[in-house]
Amino acid sequence: MDFTMIIPGLKGAILTNVEEVGEVVRLYVEMERKVHRCPKCNQRTNKVHDYRLQKIQHLKWFERKTQIFYKRRRYVCECGKRFSEKNPFVMRYQRTSIEWNQAISIKAIKGKTFKETAEIYGCSPSTIIRRFDQISRSEICPVEELPTVIAIDEYKGDTREGKYQLIIADGITKQPIDILPNRYKRTIKDYLRKHGSRVQIVIMDMNHSFKAAVQEALG
Repeated sequence: MDFTMIIPGLKGAILTNVEEVGEVVRLYVEMERKVHRCPKCNQRTNKVHDYRLQKIQHLKWFERKTQIFYKRRRYVCECGKRFSEKNPFVMRYQRTSIEWNQAISIKAIKGKTFKETAEIYGCSPSTIIRRFDQISRSEICPVEELPTVIAIDEYKGDTREGKYQLIIADGITKQPIDILPNRYKRTIKDYLRKHGSRVQIVIMDMNHSFKAAVQEALG
């Protein structure tokens, strides 16, 4: 039995069944069978080789955790190439939906803590931390030289490098410049020695490690 209900993030998919298992909603979906082009020889084919059932984590539905059970169709071409059909809700080799990934990317940056974000989206804090690291690497440009006025402060991140990290910002514009993996004196001192030749003013609290690192690196 197919449902005509439209669920956010599953546009184009055919919903074949919905069931509740405890506090989890399971959505069973599949795509319409259609002609695909072979990624190897570019010939057109709609010959089905087999089906694979793929479990995918999705956004909450009516405040309940949601799982997609996708009956993924694999086609076979005359050249012998086997390939999966195209779909709009999950990327290749992923176990989470596209919409889940988009939401988690935003919340990893704007959420209060990694732990709280993980609880909301039903995953581990380490997953949120990895996503935060990916975004940070793509958004923060490599630092060559720090401005004349900088501000440094710690924040709780619970990463593999330590419980606290250190953020460095422009002291005038307040824009973040870089994130250090921990707040250890040695880490801060080495970083400032490498990038802080122009720094004249450092805005910070009176943390002993911060003060010692700044004095030893910058004088």
